Amino acid sequence: MSSLRSILKSLGFWVLFLALLFLVGSFLSPMFPAEAERYVYGVFGSLSALLVTWLFLRREGKTFSDYGLIWGKGTVLRFFKGFLLGTLVFLVILLVLCQGGALHLEKTSTAWNPMAIAGYLAIIPLALMEEITFRGYPFLNLNRVLGLRLTQVVVALAFALYHIAMGWNIQIAFLGPGVWALVFGLAAIWSKGIALPTGIHVALNWIQQLVSMKGEEEGAIWALKPAENASPEAFAQAEQMGLIIQLLVLAGAVLFTEYYIRRHRPATPLS
Repeated sequence: MSSLRSILKSLGFWVLFLALLFLVGSFLSPMFPAEAERYVYGVFGSLSALLVTWLFLRREGKTFSDYGLIWGKGTVLRFFKGFLLGTLVFLVILLVLCQGGALHLEKTSTAWNPMAIAGYLAIIPLALMEEITFRGYPFLNLNRVLGLRLTQVVVALAFALYHIAMGWNIQIAFLGPGVWALVFGLAAIWSKGIALPTGIHVALNWIQQLVSMKGEEEGAIWALKPAENASPEAFAQAEQMGLIIQLLVLAGAVLFTEYYIRRHRPATPLS
């Protein structure tokens, strides 16, 4: 019964957050210039996530510190550790994708300027919004009742469905955000907070936007494109390699989750 109650609480949290995010998009966003839309969603979405968290914590008589949602002296360091880790991992992924010769990075006409930099900085509040929503209260609430293994599955499904609700393709939502949700969740539970997964999240989205891997070239400095002389077979192999990489990330996240569970399993008392 407690498991069902915990799941219903998390579902209620996500539904209320989506309702507030809908209000942000419907009423607040039109009040700002179109160039500020991502900031509006990121900043007011993060505030909405904190508001929903506060409402749920108030009912339970808990505080933000009980769920690791406070600013500490190690917060910035953990964020940059996550950012460095996410950057290194994704650069390796890009290197592997370009190895076969079917894909290459091509410089776009976009130049670094204040507007381009501002567009990239908007990723920070957007990533923070999602980490508060999916690796904050709902994640820890589920983990205390269901355990980490099942919590990872439930939150990954919710994260993928959230992206589908935002207009993402079903396959991409599950193989992209759905897989990386396991990485973010593991980082959150390992570091006891959301600074580390937020850093990883920002790095991944930042590099994806830099190389136009999010389906749009606007603001991208480079574009990951098929090489001119690449054969259909080579391009098919590159696509297959992309799928293999995502499956390897999935396998790695599952294995490290199991390692964490075993490492932190209470010792069996001697008889």
